[in-house]
Amino acid sequence: MLDIFYYEDGLKKGVAQDLEELKEKQIWIDATAITKEEILLLQETFDLHPVTAEDLFHVHVRIKVEEFPEYLFCVFYGIHKNKHFDLLELDFILGSNFIITNHKRDIPVFSELKKNRYRLENLFRKGNDFIFHRLIDEEVDHYFPVLDDLQDQVDDLEEDMTKRMNPLFMKKIFKIKRTIKLIKKAVLPQREKLGFIAKSDCAFLSEKSQPYFRDVYDHSIKVADLLDDAKESVNNAFEVYMSTVSNNTNEVMKVLSIIATIALPLTVISSIYGTNFANLPGGSFHYGFWLMILLMVVVSIAMLAYFKRRHWF
Repeated sequence: MLDIFYYEDGLKKGVAQDLEELKEKQIWIDATAITKEEILLLQETFDLHPVTAEDLFHVHVRIKVEEFPEYLFCVFYGIHKNKHFDLLELDFILGSNFIITNHKRDIPVFSELKKNRYRLENLFRKGNDFIFHRLIDEEVDHYFPVLDDLQDQVDDLEEDMTKRMNPLFMKKIFKIKRTIKLIKKAVLPQREKLGFIAKSDCAFLSEKSQPYFRDVYDHSIKVADLLDDAKESVNNAFEVYMSTVSNNTNEVMKVLSIIATIALPLTVISSIYGTNFANLPGGSFHYGFWLMILLMVVVSIAMLAYFKRRHWF
């Protein structure tokens, strides 16, 4: 679906059938779930390179910034949360008087801008590069609450691990690590490409817009720093978990070792008096069995007292 907006004595909305007549005007075309027919229409109208047209149709295109004679082609990724965090590909084609945006599903930032007539008209007055800046700036800023949420999850996890140990903690840790790995695929190359845009003298970006793109680049650097912090935090949480599991295992082994050590002399005593010799010391004594039990109890208490004195438990 193509949503077409153009500026001519004010903001107006166009239709795909009139695109050939509107192409000379200042125009923004927003494509959602674009079809091959719509790509062909855009390619013929704005003289798009076949490689660009191919990238518009395919998903999971690598992050890139390519400058062609007639336009600047950029591929970035925004992040959105449904049941899980998902990366959503965003294609931008910026020409001298046109901007084309492409995405596979509705994006709140794009929808809100299309509904806000006053803001969109104001951006058109400044130039199409300011529309580009507005959209990419909002999408980069969406990474901040996501990373803050991940950091909160790690902090809560570490706090829970100090209270009790649960095997589900490991599952949560690996889930967070997978999310960080997913975000990392977009954040690091995106920072590099935004830096290229902020520092380059691109013909399709005005001098007035350059400071704004440098600000977006600064945000992308901060996002990368927060991602590193989140990665370090989850690694620390993993180490805390493994250390706690190891300590708990050591405590269990300590208890079992104490039990085995106490049981050893008791086993010796019971084994001696369990032999079949005819003459055993005290074997004919009426209370011999109870004396043996008493001896075992005394030995057990003495060993426990010794262990306690040595601070072995």
